[in-house]
Amino acid sequence: MIYVIGGPTGSGKTSLAIQLAKQWQAPIVNADAFQTYQGMNIGTNKDLHQFQNLTTYMFDTVTPAEGMTVARYQQTVRPLLTTLLKQHARVIMVGGTGLYIKATLYDFAFLPMKPTVDMAKYETWSNEELHAYLAKLDGLTSTKIHPHNRRRVLRAIAICLTTGEKKSEQEAKQTKQLLYPATFIGLKVDRLHLYARVIARVDAMFNQGLVDEVRQLVTQYGNNCQAFQAIGYKEVIGYLTQRYDLATTKTMIKQATTRYVKRQLTYFRHQFPMQWYGSDVEAMASL
Repeated sequence: MIYVIGGPTGSGKTSLAIQLAKQWQAPIVNADAFQTYQGMNIGTNKDLHQFQNLTTYMFDTVTPAEGMTVARYQQTVRPLLTTLLKQHARVIMVGGTGLYIKATLYDFAFLPMKPTVDMAKYETWSNEELHAYLAKLDGLTSTKIHPHNRRRVLRAIAICLTTGEKKSEQEAKQTKQLLYPATFIGLKVDRLHLYARVIARVDAMFNQGLVDEVRQLVTQYGNNCQAFQAIGYKEVIGYLTQRYDLATTKTMIKQATTRYVKRQLTYFRHQFPMQWYGSDVEAMASL
């Protein structure tokens, strides 16, 4: 059985996963997209020391220059889970990247892409132009993506142009069947309390050296890696390039983080058959 411990950032997922892993002697598979990147530790709240003496997978698997995508994650983790389930009665999957979890555990297929399509010309288009073009190609998908979410708009356009099929048509083919035995677990936290917790975490990240971490990564990889679109990293890059002052940078990260928490809550509540527990003690007693 795969025990998926999911939900918003700051809800206590990792602590519960560690407790269960120790109790069950179970391996842990990371399902946080940005914790797969080497060197991105403070901004992703990744502390591998807390997993000492535990077996973990999918942490620090790629460099920011390489990049991690949902398709790459799926292709890597599916055979991993198949192997682990043969070796262990329980496998723990923990993280807040719901799409990675869904694409891996459900019958989520990616059509082969045609590399001959040149997407470079669209980089100069405005967000509004891109979204209008997507509306012509795939009207249904365009209604589900905010015009300012440039990365997702470009991805949807690329799917249409390189596969010859709309993203919405691909999604309609998914039967939403689980490919593995899985139980989905989340910890209930009052939203305002959760917001306060993640805001405090942002201040702690700066105290721990977030600016120095980002500066070192930019020196090593440049500032155009897709990985650096992660919350916290893109804002600090703006600070380092003198687009924002430090106070503005912190405020932007806090606002982006609380918005992300809201999206995570919505996604996990609607996309998975979650079992919500009031605390890790309650979850431990019930599982």
